[in-house]
Amino acid sequence: MIKLPLLNELIKYHKEDNLILSMPGNKSGIGFLRDEVGQNFINKLGYLDITEVDPLDNLHCPEGIIKEAQNLLRDLYGSKKAFFMVNGSSGGNLASIFSAFKEGDEVLVERNCHKSIYNGLILRKLKVVYIDSVVDEKNNISLPPDKKNIYEALSKAKKPKGIILTYPNYFGISYDLEKIIMDLRGKGVKVIIDGAHGAHFGFNDKLPKSLASLGDYVVLSAHKTLPALTQGGFLLVNNDEDNIEFYIRAFMTTSPSYLIMASLDYSRYYLEKYGKGDYESLIAIATKYRNKINKLGKVYILGKEDMMYGYDIDITRYVMVLPKKYSGHKLLKYLRTSGIQGEMSTPNTVVLILSPFHGECEFNKLYSVLDNLNFDDIISDEKYIKYKYNIPIKKLEPYQVFDKKIKVIELDNAIDEIAGDAIIPYPPGIPLVVGGEVITKECIEIVKNYLKGNKQVIGVSNNKISIVEE
Repeated sequence: MIKLPLLNELIKYHKEDNLILSMPGNKSGIGFLRDEVGQNFINKLGYLDITEVDPLDNLHCPEGIIKEAQNLLRDLYGSKKAFFMVNGSSGGNLASIFSAFKEGDEVLVERNCHKSIYNGLILRKLKVVYIDSVVDEKNNISLPPDKKNIYEALSKAKKPKGIILTYPNYFGISYDLEKIIMDLRGKGVKVIIDGAHGAHFGFNDKLPKSLASLGDYVVLSAHKTLPALTQGGFLLVNNDEDNIEFYIRAFMTTSPSYLIMASLDYSRYYLEKYGKGDYESLIAIATKYRNKINKLGKVYILGKEDMMYGYDIDITRYVMVLPKKYSGHKLLKYLRTSGIQGEMSTPNTVVLILSPFHGECEFNKLYSVLDNLNFDDIISDEKYIKYKYNIPIKKLEPYQVFDKKIKVIELDNAIDEIAGDAIIPYPPGIPLVVGGEVITKECIEIVKNYLKGNKQVIGVSNNKISIVEE
């Protein structure tokens, strides 16, 4: 029998008809049903797959319709330049890093950044000064660094050429960066913003501010929150570097998908035509059901009033916090078995990505499923560990690890060794330790907790990890 494992499983999953409260932002195609234009696109999806033929322009040298579409994107976000990315924010992050910095440059990097940023630091051979994160002790969640932590890192740097920040983080939480960015750019520090989860910011005054026109480079994952196909992203540029287009081409396929590009064009069109009103409606219903769910006394969904000074939260994202003795991982599984696909879990939280394409029926389903939750089914069997990633001691720059011999050892024997590779719980995809840092007991405990919860930890295989062999 000839097998089709991937395709068959995908079709099987589709037949489950889950409520998609995870990525992608198009909610498995529902987002394209907003109007006739989108319906026509999704109905003809397979038939629209084409390559660079006249008159369809060329993403690597746009002179016609792609150039026009990118210019419309630029005007919408108020940036100097705008580019379609068909390999997600990862490609945009890499292109930005290579455009902004030269080998050996010193860069400030937010610790809680995406793996693609760490890949860029290695590939570009950069010297790194990490910016410590802030922890919301009450809710046991990681927050972006605040002004104090950013400037503390700046004071430790010798000759910083740039800074890489995330806005917002995986929980949809952001910090007020506007004045900080202006100050840093005034000092000659180049600013890269990984805004993967904030492509919709700024299109309604109840949403967090958009930084699209402020950073030197602002990378947005349209596919995470907008009606775009997976891998679709935007790169917005606000400086006069003329090498950015070379690096975009270098990190992007020479056969870009017209389906992804067309969905990016639709995302821009959607925001321009429907964004303000649709997000107004979403925020209203999300607020209504947040209040209803919180009154159940089972989970608590964070709101703006729960944020520490200077912080904001995207209220189109539910961050559901559980009491200490209950498991976020088990709650995510419970939702899944109840026909609701959540985005991610931590030991004590579950994150759901809401959408303007969901209405009363979908929110009521979530409410009913949570109302029927039996707390006895989600009692945690994990050791409670605070969501705090202390930055380990750095012995080697990440790129220097590549020149060292690496060996694989048991997890329990790795304490005080130098990591040979990043150890990354997924989600949220934030390294506990990166290559060149000392592995701590705390790191090992957190890894074990994730593995016990059947969560993936990149860099760990069969309870073994890579270390630098001295």
